Formats: sequence, structure tokens, C-alpha cells
Amino acid sequence: MFGSGNSAKLAIGNTMRNSVYLTLGQAAEMCGWSKGTISKAIKSGKISVHDKTKAGFQLDPAEVLRVFPKKVETEHNEQSETPNKHMKNSAISGEVDALRQQIATAETERNREREQLTDRIESLQQMLDDEKSERRQLTAMLSDLRAKSADPQRKGFWARLRS
Repeated sequence: MFGSGNSAKLAIGNTMRNSVYLTLGQAAEMCGWSKGTISKAIKSGKISVHDKTKAGFQLDPAEVLRVFPKKVETEHNEQSETPNKHMKNSAISGEVDALRQQIATAETERNREREQLTDRIESLQQMLDDEKSERRQLTAMLSDLRAKSADPQRKGFWARLRS
């Protein structure tokens, strides 16, 4: 009978252990304190940590509430904060929409300017090609005139008849 009492205590002790642990953010939300405050308490040793994983600290909810009792907020505070948060979200959403519109307008303007510049470049390239062609023609004409002026003396009447 004495031995069975000890095993009952062990069974109760094992079932009383908490298998649900909180992250730093969950603990901060639960007790109403900031994550920085809870982190400072962990570093200073005021609060014990169950385990530290790659994901962060695992904190026992009872330990968190022992060191940081839940902040009491009145119903009025909670109700008055909700519309403020909603208004802030609405304002931010409006700003995001306005910024998206500005980006779309800027992209449209940039595309229009790019098309104009492309057209202008093509026009200038065509003008350059035309100028090259005209220069070649004029050079050929000048060469022909020089060749004609370089003819030897005019032939006389009898020389023209013989040829």
C-alpha cells in the first residue's frame, strides 16, 4: 500500500507537467507585456525557460504569469482601441492603394516615354541612312564631273571625222 501511494504521486506529478509551451510572442500576448520586457527577464534570470530551440524560447505559461501577472484592461479600453486599430488599418490600406496607383501611373508614363524614344531613335537612324545615301550620290556625281573635266583637249574637225 505504501509503494502504491508513491506511484500515484509520480503519475500525478507527470500529468501535472505542462506539455504546451509558449513562444516569446505568445507569452507577451497572453500577459500583456512586451516581448522585449519578457526577453530582458529571461536574460536576467527572473524567468526560467523550458527549452531554447531554433524557433526561439519555450516558456511555461505558469512561469510567465508568475513573473508577469496579466495586465488588467477595462472593457472600455479594449472597446476604444478596436476602432482606433481599424481606422489605422483603413488609413494604411488607403495609403497602399494610393501608392499602387502611383506606381501604375509611373509605369504607364515610363512605357509611353520609352515608345517615344524608340520612335525618335528609329527616325534619327533613318535620317542618318538617308544622309549617307545622299552623300554617296553627291560624291559619285562630283567624281563624274571631275572625270569629264579631265578630258584632254578638244579634237579638231578632221580628228573627229577620222575617229
